[in-house]
Amino acid sequence: MKRIKRIASLILAMAMIFAMSATVLAAQTSDSDVSNASEEQEETSAAVKQHTYEIYQIFTGDYADDVLSNIKWGANGTGTVGAKVDTAVLKELEAVKDATSDTAKLAVIQQYAVLTTTPIKTGSETTYTGLTPGYYLVKDQDGSLNGANESYTLYVVQVINDTLTFTPKADIPTTDKKIVDGNDKVTTNEASIGDEVNYEITGTMPSNIADYKTYYYLFTDTLSKGLTYKADSIKVTVNGVDVTNYFYKGVEPYDETTGTTIEVGIIDLKALSLLTNPAVGEITKDTKVVLTYTATLNENAVIAGDGNPNDVKLDYSNDPNNSGDGSTTPPKNPDKPTPTHPTGETPEVEVVTYTTELTILKTDEDNKFLPGVEFTLTGNGVNIVLVTEETFTEAADGEYWKLKDGTYTTTAPTVADDETDNTADYESVDTKYTKTTSVVAKGNGETKTDVVGTVQADGTVTFSGLGAGEYTITETKTLPGYNTIDPISFTLTFNAETKTFVSSNDKVTVGEDNMLDTSIVNQKGSLLPSTGGIGTTIFYVVGGVLVAGAGILLVTKKRMSAR
Repeated sequence: MKRIKRIASLILAMAMIFAMSATVLAAQTSDSDVSNASEEQEETSAAVKQHTYEIYQIFTGDYADDVLSNIKWGANGTGTVGAKVDTAVLKELEAVKDATSDTAKLAVIQQYAVLTTTPIKTGSETTYTGLTPGYYLVKDQDGSLNGANESYTLYVVQVINDTLTFTPKADIPTTDKKIVDGNDKVTTNEASIGDEVNYEITGTMPSNIADYKTYYYLFTDTLSKGLTYKADSIKVTVNGVDVTNYFYKGVEPYDETTGTTIEVGIIDLKALSLLTNPAVGEITKDTKVVLTYTATLNENAVIAGDGNPNDVKLDYSNDPNNSGDGSTTPPKNPDKPTPTHPTGETPEVEVVTYTTELTILKTDEDNKFLPGVEFTLTGNGVNIVLVTEETFTEAADGEYWKLKDGTYTTTAPTVADDETDNTADYESVDTKYTKTTSVVAKGNGETKTDVVGTVQADGTVTFSGLGAGEYTITETKTLPGYNTIDPISFTLTFNAETKTFVSSNDKVTVGEDNMLDTSIVNQKGSLLPSTGGIGTTIFYVVGGVLVAGAGILLVTKKRMSAR
């Protein structure tokens, strides 16, 4: 009896060690670079999760003074229910009480539990009463958390009297995404079309990573239509070591529904600890996986509005009880990993890039539109700019005529009589034109360039795809009879908090739509005063008077001489 009590006491001590405890949180880290994970993810992680727990009875016995004696097989043990447990079994369990990892202990304990039988109790609580004294194993119900933003609890084993209370040890990794903008890491930024946008994604480990034999890890990143992935820009580091070659890197071409999809992952993250070159070291709860890559804001970018989003999620192993047989050295440039064990998924984390446009309204002092006026936009935020242009093409059924000043009109030439004849204003009274409006990408892709746009029939010209920078608007072609305006300069900045653009010049305003507008009025040339021409008649009259005067003077002179 004393021998049995001694063994039972050892089992009790061992079982107490098996009791697992941890807080169900998404992130167990104090590092500043991952402290700003999305609010959605934090709320999801902090919420109480509804696990469905199953309680399995391995042994029963007499419980007194924290000792389980007269140990017999329970309803879910491998022996006959109610039969005495063999001493050899108890010795085997005693032998692993000092094992360094819970998984090693569980490997032995699980040999004596039949988890395919009906559990003693099933529920979502963490306290159960009215149980027969004995030795119990607690686990999540299989399949209950697949695909959820949660992890399965590592099996809990305890010796109890009649009440089982436990805190489940379950944890998930987190993802955080930032735009690297100079020395800053932000969630919103601005860019001109043609600018590169650099992304940094940081993934963490669950606090119970040591409980996993292998650990599946896959980032799925989605670029919206306005962003183009830059080839070969993916880089992955683990514990600060470049391990890009050991990760799968897949890029799916743009799809109207899903955008451009980037997948970067590995079938077993823990296997990286086996590498000697590079020397990654052990994968622990403090390990971070950092993924960086670059995209370019393209001509399909959304102007202002909701901007151009980019989001990421993480798929990860979420069952430490079912995580393979152990790591092997990972291959280089692997195929897409396909997990064979349960996985979870983090909420998506989103960052957004904004761009805007400038619309110039061109009129005269009588509010008459002045199509044909040409403006040049210069600035260090001018990269690739979209300009809406009108193209006129000869067509027999066209509705436009071309005037001699190079503009077009829908007013037909009139030749009815001398008073209404305006044909002298037209390049041709027989040729008609049709108008096509199109968006043209201009600019040479440099950080500073000049882009020319021509005012259309509605009096406007628009330059789309502008980011922060210093700009100048110059009128480089003025209609005859009008004065050329002085250049207008302004600085455009971006407020990341309000996600709005700000102009430094009140002549260029930012509307509620987050787009720029300016109204430019051309003044007509001055009409200087003049008088009627004096002609040549006066010269004839004056000449005649002088001649007559000379004749009179000559006659008078001769008379005086005769006297």
